[in-house]
Amino acid sequence: MKQTKLFEGNVQFITVDSVIGSGYENDVAKLAIEDKVAYRAARKNMQIHSAIILKINEVFSGFFTFQVNHDAKEFCLLQSAMDLNKKDKVIYSDMVNEIIKQNTFGYPMVMTVSQKHDLENPKVFAALGFKEYLNLSGYSYMVFGSLDQVRMKRLAHATMTNVWNSTKGDWLKMKKEWNEKIEASGAKYNVLNPKFASRDGCWMGSNGMSNVVLGSQIINDDGQVEDVKGKSFNGNASVLDPVACEVILRFFMPKDGVRVYNPFGGGVQMGYVTGDCGYEYLSSEIRQNQCDTNNDICQDFYSAKWLKSDSSKFTPKQKYDLVFTCPPYYQVEKYLDYDGKAPEGELNVMSTYQEFRDTLFEGYKKGIEALNDDCFFVVMTGDSRDKNGAYYGCEAEHEIFFRDQGLHIYNKIVYLECEFTRLAHAKRTLHYRKFPKREQKILIFYKGDMTKIKDRHVNIGRL
Repeated sequence: MKQTKLFEGNVQFITVDSVIGSGYENDVAKLAIEDKVAYRAARKNMQIHSAIILKINEVFSGFFTFQVNHDAKEFCLLQSAMDLNKKDKVIYSDMVNEIIKQNTFGYPMVMTVSQKHDLENPKVFAALGFKEYLNLSGYSYMVFGSLDQVRMKRLAHATMTNVWNSTKGDWLKMKKEWNEKIEASGAKYNVLNPKFASRDGCWMGSNGMSNVVLGSQIINDDGQVEDVKGKSFNGNASVLDPVACEVILRFFMPKDGVRVYNPFGGGVQMGYVTGDCGYEYLSSEIRQNQCDTNNDICQDFYSAKWLKSDSSKFTPKQKYDLVFTCPPYYQVEKYLDYDGKAPEGELNVMSTYQEFRDTLFEGYKKGIEALNDDCFFVVMTGDSRDKNGAYYGCEAEHEIFFRDQGLHIYNKIVYLECEFTRLAHAKRTLHYRKFPKREQKILIFYKGDMTKIKDRHVNIGRL
């Protein structure tokens, strides 16, 4: 406060469209190097940006660079520093407020701040109305606006490469948020266990490894040793990850996109996420119980529907802007209807892998026909082993099939799951030289002119 009074009346903020050409290039570069955290502001390729120049008693005393990105519709705060002998939180905060005034476009304002810096830190920005949307490696990613406006950035940080690790902290937080929504919708409409809605069967079997690992033994009242089953992960049924669904929806839906088609519907997750995000969703699903349960959970959304149909024969009436599916993996799970039987045409009751594959690919053909040009077809899939332990090669056959249908193989994503039960499996399988599988593949194909991808999809902005 003593410093504030000392400089009172002598503090001046000057807005420049670009540091280069303003006459302050050398002053900004020297202070940026001295500050160390803001060192990038010394580079010419960073000095092309706009800035607030701080002068105290007519002497250059600080700067804050910023960039307006009209394509991404965001306002980026970049680098800041104050004279090491004149640092003052009140004056620094006033400088930030001067930048806020420059945002006449109503764009979200984003800033990455160090949690250790004396001025450019989360507390200072939080006091000015910024909210933290991501805490990562000693930095806070903050926004002056709503958290919804930076959702894509949060998802992008979780999926920076083609390896998506679903066991990391922020991924798990987002997954919990989605699961709470799904559970709440299920409770609202009296759907039991909505996250696993109507999923009968399991990839580990009813006595899967989680039961073995977490099982225990007790001595009962008769003095006999009794086995107590452990907790079954995922209810012993595979469940699609809603965060993966959201990433796929937000990243691969065109800017003007409206509709998503899923040729092998299964669980509720993709439809729920799509409906919650305001898009239309249609799924072909062969089991009536799965259709009924999913439609109950999603009835608050104006257009998220599951139709009982054989996907290899069903032809959608409309055209779609994104096709996504996570079909069954051959003979990994059982899918039963109300009568306790698998419906006729259900993929996992096919007598051979070849019949399974050909029926699956017929469903894909219907989806490709329904997909608009210059749009993505996304498949989340995995391989399984035959009775002798050899992989069928289903993932590789997907790539060849879609390529032969005229689509481009655009991304190959590795989706990593929890390894706990796989480590337990390894104690058995490594004797046979089998390495337990803890990943699935997300294969992303593109139908059309790849040069249009950047323009057809939302600009993520600065990360």
